[in-house]
Amino acid sequence: MEYHPLGQGRYIMRLDPGDELIASLRSFAAEESVQSGHITGIGSTSSAVVSWLDPESGEYVRRKFDEPMEVGNLTGTISVAADDGRPFVHLHAVLAPQELLAYSGHIHEARTGAVMEIFITTFDVKIERHAVPGKSFPWLLMPGESPPEEAEGGA
Repeated sequence: MEYHPLGQGRYIMRLDPGDELIASLRSFAAEESVQSGHITGIGSTSSAVVSWLDPESGEYVRRKFDEPMEVGNLTGTISVAADDGRPFVHLHAVLAPQELLAYSGHIHEARTGAVMEIFITTFDVKIERHAVPGKSFPWLLMPGESPPEEAEGGA
């Protein structure tokens, strides 16, 4: 992983073959003390775990791809996990195998294939994610917003 500041809270990042996408973005966010940001990118993967959230069960249905795929679009956010203060990276992507079919979903893991080129824009505000009863993932809160359990008189 290599990255370089472009000024005004913007960065360019290159992931080389074998670099893990989520781990690299978390490492970057920790090194640069990023508390919120937006991610876009393109490139390729050698393997990926992608999912969609089943609205009935509230569970992620995962699919693993162990083949080279093009990353036609990568987009996501950086925030802070309220429980431990660590960077939280939430990514979605459109991936295409050799047949040029499109698969889209939430990225759990992705190994870089030939390269990934990522642009990151950071913001001067802390955005947190909190565990919320009834949600299968940490809920993104607006700046200054209280977690639902606190707003309703709970913890």
